[in-house]
Amino acid sequence: MTPMQVSSNEDHLFDRSGIAALSDLRSLRCRELVAHLEKEQQAFLDRAREFRSPEYKWPHDSLHSWSRIWEYPYVYHHLERLCARCPVSGSLHVLDLGSGVTFFPFSVARLGCQVTCADIDPVCERDLARAIRVIDGRPGRVDFRLVNGPVLPFRDHEVDIVYCISVIEHIDRFEDTFDEITRILKPEGMLLLTFDLDLQGGPQLGISEYRRLTAKAKEHFVLVYPETTPHPSDMLRSSHGPYGFQPPLGNARREYPRIRKIIRRILGRRPAQPFSYSLAVMGQVLKKSS
Repeated sequence: MTPMQVSSNEDHLFDRSGIAALSDLRSLRCRELVAHLEKEQQAFLDRAREFRSPEYKWPHDSLHSWSRIWEYPYVYHHLERLCARCPVSGSLHVLDLGSGVTFFPFSVARLGCQVTCADIDPVCERDLARAIRVIDGRPGRVDFRLVNGPVLPFRDHEVDIVYCISVIEHIDRFEDTFDEITRILKPEGMLLLTFDLDLQGGPQLGISEYRRLTAKAKEHFVLVYPETTPHPSDMLRSSHGPYGFQPPLGNARREYPRIRKIIRRILGRRPAQPFSYSLAVMGQVLKKSS
């Protein structure tokens, strides 16, 4: 399969760094990319019985979530361009950092590159090994490496491009991860990064953590495109978008309805909702500093 051909005059849409906008999703360029990726994901899901374990805890329909509906087209747009510029098909080595088990690395491989998925979850290692046997990524290919500890299982300067989609903000010591990404990237290698921003200063990436992240990125990388910010009313947020946001389930959330009834009887009123989130999502195109 050849890279997706787009005749839209909106090719510049994602040629920026910054917060995702609702108007991005309505653009012709984004709608074309989403339609392409939906077909790719459906073909992947049609074979899911052959590789998916019941222990896999992440969403199966990863594209249709509040942030991925923007993040996947954003990252794919830049990967498509970078792969098209490579004179030798299959020579680019691309890392999907924190990959899970989704259709996306296979879509990237079909652009003509080697994609290595890396994750800390042994379930992902097992399921992806099965998926690789039944999902065609040609003319590229997909493989997997399990991450054990802070050191990424790659040689110095082994990788041309790293993409990391809404993972970096969940790593406690993301400074170490930036150092590792820098180590394994080739000179002038590329990092395509997306991450959630907590608009309420809560448990995701708040103001101080965002400043830490951007300061660390500046040590090793430069922005390829300037950062732009949409109008607040146009901002894609977890509460405003085509797909709703559901915080991850856990024991506390499952037990909360029962506890809530007890607290209400004691206080005579409803307790505050502790599972309130307001997130935005940011994308950055970064080039390794010389």
